[in-house]
Amino acid sequence: MIFDTETAILARLAAKCAPGSVLLGTFDPVDVSDDAASPVVGKLTLMQISATGAVHGSAAASDLYYSFSVYCDVYRASAGQKTAAAALLEAAGNALVGWEYAGLRTPTMQTGQPTEFDGRLLRLSLGFSIPAYFVGT
Repeated sequence: MIFDTETAILARLAAKCAPGSVLLGTFDPVDVSDDAASPVVGKLTLMQISATGAVHGSAAASDLYYSFSVYCDVYRASAGQKTAAAALLEAAGNALVGWEYAGLRTPTMQTGQPTEFDGRLLRLSLGFSIPAYFVGT
């Protein structure tokens, strides 16, 4: 269930972001040490699973907190790729707002990871949550 949701989010992002955008999931590494890799990468990360306290019979409600981050190797990225990095972050936010990924379920925008720059790699992020249910058997 959790990673089916992640697959659906990545599919939505792939459909709504620029063709050819490199989009990674929670278990995919961001490796900018490989000069053959793209200097701009979008990464979806499951940051937290938070119980909401709501229990309905044999189902328990939770919120899945995600971060979508754009990583840009500022030394390898061309001016156009840097512009594409900014556009990727904005396109991802636009793709998620109001998206009904399941019946009456839409993401709620949240605080993303802080902007971070280590002197080479820049990270820009937005956050969102999606309700999920764990169902007992």
